[in-house]
Amino acid sequence: MNSFSEELRNTREAKNITIADIAKHTRISNKYLQAIEQGTFDVLPQTYVRAFIKAYAEAIGLNAAEVLHKYDIQSTPEQKQETAASTDDIRLYLKPEKVDKELKENRRSRVQIFTITALFIVAAAVFYFLNYFETLPPLNPVKETSFQEVVKSQEQLQPTAIRDSIDTAAVVNILPPTIDSLVLRIVSSDSVWITIIRDSLPPRSGYMLSGRYRTYVAKKHFYVSVSDGGVVKLILNGIELPSIGERGKRIRNVKISAENILKK
Repeated sequence: MNSFSEELRNTREAKNITIADIAKHTRISNKYLQAIEQGTFDVLPQTYVRAFIKAYAEAIGLNAAEVLHKYDIQSTPEQKQETAASTDDIRLYLKPEKVDKELKENRRSRVQIFTITALFIVAAAVFYFLNYFETLPPLNPVKETSFQEVVKSQEQLQPTAIRDSIDTAAVVNILPPTIDSLVLRIVSSDSVWITIIRDSLPPRSGYMLSGRYRTYVAKKHFYVSVSDGGVVKLILNGIELPSIGERGKRIRNVKISAENILKK
């Protein structure tokens, strides 16, 4: 036992303060308090040596700064470096309930971050599904449905004939005999699932919201299928064709080509 530790013990005994009293007040283990009084500081957690000594001094009514100064004098430089502790370390060690509270708050923050991230991923997936098409395996063989048959069927259901939105007569007169490039714009008047095949390319399918449109390019023809009971408008090379689709009925593989323009 060194003089520093002996002085602490004598002061405690003179004030009739027990080791148990200090342990209850500081929440420091009896083993560590006895190590302070015996001068065996290597038994203590090195990070909290100064914190324990400070708490011990305050518990027995001594000036903590003076006690720590005496400890520094009798300690080697290596000991002083290893046992340095901040005021925050003291509070955290002496108040374990604060440590538990901070751990719970950190855990709650991590859960909130995970939840927000998961919601963002789900929203991004839904947006992608509604706005982009997915490539599906080829549909073989393709069973063709005449565009005129579809139009005729819908005209029987609608007494009022469908009229073009522009004067197509002049456009037809200037069309070349062979159209090398076909541009088809599909405009949805209802939310609808469509599938389109361009020439011999693999089909592309997707869900279109009401009022949206998609534009496709082909050399010879398109095959268009409409399901989910929706109606779509077709505009081929700037010329509006009769709409296709019927509620409660699927329209499959309607062929769209340059013939549709010439026949108008």
